[in-house]
Amino acid sequence: MAIDDPIDAIKKQLELEAASSSVIGQRLLDLLKLLPFTWPMSAAVAGITDALRRDENHRINIYLETVASVVQKHDKELREVRSRLDDQEAFRRAESTRRLLLEGARRASSTRSIERVERIAIILANGVTEPKGPEEDEIEEMMRIARELSDRDIEYLSELLRIHGESVKQGGRIERYNAYTRWESGFWGSKLNGEIDSVFSKLESFGLVSRIPPPNNLNIMADFQSRYALLPKGLRFSELVNANASYAAEHR
Repeated sequence: MAIDDPIDAIKKQLELEAASSSVIGQRLLDLLKLLPFTWPMSAAVAGITDALRRDENHRINIYLETVASVVQKHDKELREVRSRLDDQEAFRRAESTRRLLLEGARRASSTRSIERVERIAIILANGVTEPKGPEEDEIEEMMRIARELSDRDIEYLSELLRIHGESVKQGGRIERYNAYTRWESGFWGSKLNGEIDSVFSKLESFGLVSRIPPPNNLNIMADFQSRYALLPKGLRFSELVNANASYAAEHR
């Protein structure tokens, strides 16, 4: 699977789109220019278009470079996959990959954090290089989640993967008792910490984890730490993100 040509084609297409509409919209920029701003707002508005274009191009370049690097690592496996496909199947897979590559680029171009751009690219690359081929809806949703999660969110999810991941991988779920008792072996321990609920409530909203109901013998007046269990979707997301996690660290 030659990655250079499709990436170059996607890059040119995105540049054409960017020429007609900026990240925040050409209409908004035009309105800004009509308002009677004085310095320093006037100077800021004057330079905003170029700044937005530079930032967007920088993020797209990082996205495409990351995708290309990850895909190159799977070159041998991809050649073997291609040899087993007939022309029609190969075309369908290439079209699916093209659609996802473009969707990922659009998400990356409107994402402020470079780390999130890299995660979007890694998920896309790992998803489209799997032997079974990409599930478009799944990979698109995983890229959407990657765009919303911070480094801290990922850190907590990775720690839960460490303590619950093997059970979910083997049995498709982790039993409530085991999830509850293993929870304290995470770096958060047993101390009450508001960040735990903040982070894991966010992860739960994406279907990656599930809150464990407290034991029935706890008094309603008791102040206790909320605990969460890893879900199969959280395992899948973590596998897609962490498969090439070293790439981002090495190239940052």
